Amino acid sequence: MERYDPSIYLQLQEVLHDIRQKSLHELSSLANDLLPPDHSFSAFINSLDPTHRTLALKASLLVYFASKCKIVPRQYQLEANNALEDGRDVLIDSGTGSGKTLCQIIPNPMHPTTMSITISPLKRLQILQVAELQRWGINAISINEDTPNDVPLWNHIRDGYFQHLIVQPEQLQSFHGHLPRLARLMNGHSFAKKIARVHIDEAHFHVTAGLPHYGLSAFCPAWGALNEFRLRLPKGTPIQALSGTQPPHIKSAIINHLNFDPATFLSLKLSTNRPNIIYATHRIVGSVSDFRNLDFLVSTPFTHIIKTIIYHDDTQRTADAANYHDQRLPEHLRHTGIVRHYHGGMSKQYLQEVFDDFCNPSGSCKLLHATEGASTGLHVDDVLAVVDYGLPQHKLTALQRGGRCGRKGQKSVYLVMAEPWAYSASLEAVDPSSSDPDRPISGRLTKTSRKPARAGLAMVLYVRSTVCLREMIARYLADVSSQALEIATEWCCDLDHPDQPTRKFDKRTFFPGRFIYADDKGGIFAGDTDEPDRVHLNPPKAKKRKVKGTSNRKVVERQPLQLELQNWLASAYASDPLRSVRPATFILDPKSIKALSTVHPNRIKVVSDVVSTLDETEEWEMEWGHQVLAVISAYDAQLSRKPAGHAHAGPKSKRSEGGNVSRGKRARMDAPLVEISVNVRRSSRLAEKQMY
Repeated sequence: MERYDPSIYLQLQEVLHDIRQKSLHELSSLANDLLPPDHSFSAFINSLDPTHRTLALKASLLVYFASKCKIVPRQYQLEANNALEDGRDVLIDSGTGSGKTLCQIIPNPMHPTTMSITISPLKRLQILQVAELQRWGINAISINEDTPNDVPLWNHIRDGYFQHLIVQPEQLQSFHGHLPRLARLMNGHSFAKKIARVHIDEAHFHVTAGLPHYGLSAFCPAWGALNEFRLRLPKGTPIQALSGTQPPHIKSAIINHLNFDPATFLSLKLSTNRPNIIYATHRIVGSVSDFRNLDFLVSTPFTHIIKTIIYHDDTQRTADAANYHDQRLPEHLRHTGIVRHYHGGMSKQYLQEVFDDFCNPSGSCKLLHATEGASTGLHVDDVLAVVDYGLPQHKLTALQRGGRCGRKGQKSVYLVMAEPWAYSASLEAVDPSSSDPDRPISGRLTKTSRKPARAGLAMVLYVRSTVCLREMIARYLADVSSQALEIATEWCCDLDHPDQPTRKFDKRTFFPGRFIYADDKGGIFAGDTDEPDRVHLNPPKAKKRKVKGTSNRKVVERQPLQLELQNWLASAYASDPLRSVRPATFILDPKSIKALSTVHPNRIKVVSDVVSTLDETEEWEMEWGHQVLAVISAYDAQLSRKPAGHAHAGPKSKRSEGGNVSRGKRARMDAPLVEISVNVRRSSRLAEKQMY
């Protein structure tokens, strides 16, 4: 929905004000004339008592006009708003893309002189929420550590100028020994009484981030202290908690923590099933560092690209994988923004540029490599696939990420690619008494626990599953609705469905490139065993005849050359105009530096020798090859000018002049004797011996 033109904003406000004053009869007549006919909507409205019917019709018409006659609220959204009007707490459990944001919007046009607070976890999500509220003509602002310490601004906040505050939980209590300005305002009764309602978005963060887990302290303790914030609100202020991922243990924790009254609070549960999303898994060959596992997203020869988000656990790997995909593109398409990466280590300006480009249907970006920060609140309608490159720790995380695709109802795929250890890790240490399906398979965790130990049971069972993946998700979320297993396409997931074999999905038909597979002997293939044109990627190499003479550079010459190459790399990267979009490893990575320092000088004489040693591209040769050769040639020239025996610094292996034992070995032989002479207590007899 586009932002309102200021010239018609006042006219709209007059229309909304008029709707708020109308009687039930007038509202019913207007709704019948204007709202699209919907039998289920009419049946729900007619089932309400006059008071709640008035509220529901008023909310429907306000939303309809505020959205430029595009949106009519759904039944559960009206139920949630009616409960807030009654002063009741609300728990909304509905999947991504189901319209939870509108539940937070409706109260503002209903009561434009009151204030709402939405507690939101991530700055990126806050920016999106503020923009969405402003498109509805609602004065909104995000409050986090980046909010300027501007007196006029905070006076506006204090006086209620903003109808909706989007707040990080850290701003509501003492943080690192400092009381933020919003928390200080909350301590004043005059400001607190302006707050009419509180929304908690992504409420599952209370458990995943706000509580300690299996030996680890809470990642974000402020989420675990929202019950204290509630005590500072005026009595009777309703709270609405919303999340698309609420398995039973999460839901009960939210209810208990926020002190919802079991007798009065409203719990709304919608099926979390996205019938247009197809689920699939794939086993990574080797390690996640072998980006050939991602060849299925960019074919060779190049055909087309489908709009995809690829999630990684590591920021460096995010950049490296994006560079790998960029290099697979035809030369005229490289560095054009088709492939981009997105992670917290980038500047805000660049992140905004990437985000805007990817969100724009006509933007250049089609493959977005991202980290966790892009798994919540990323509303892009035309994403066709989401790939988790590496097993997510929690099923909650996986569902949030998977929900980024197919948001317009189009056929989409969520693919989880798991490392080999996920299929062989033991489950004997899993705590059998815990009700948490995401409990770690290692039982307990420490700060140094590696990823296999941190893996949650639900995700390990998911990639090992032999039953329908959609059914696995429904079990995890306790979704027993009639819609839990519905599908809107001809396929469900990539596992066998014995009763309905046509539901099995072949992921190879959806993506443009080829998946890689490994056999029992370690062979790696592009294509599975049933593909007649599969390509053997690592065929056995013929044994090379041993070359006479020295084939490698002397060991003592290698480290100094590595230092020369590293110094050159630092200088070259600092002056690289594309350093903001590609890391230094794009030029030379540690493995390449080691390879160059190992090859014998006689085998690196021209630039093509450098390129063949590193198996690099023609483009890399033109940009960097000659510079690398110059560094190596200068180093070798310097060595040739030094006198014999002083060509390089390094550990001395020269035999001692007095015999065949090297100095280092003689020192080690003498060490025990020295230790004894120091530690043995001197006696008079030993002293006498020393005199002779």
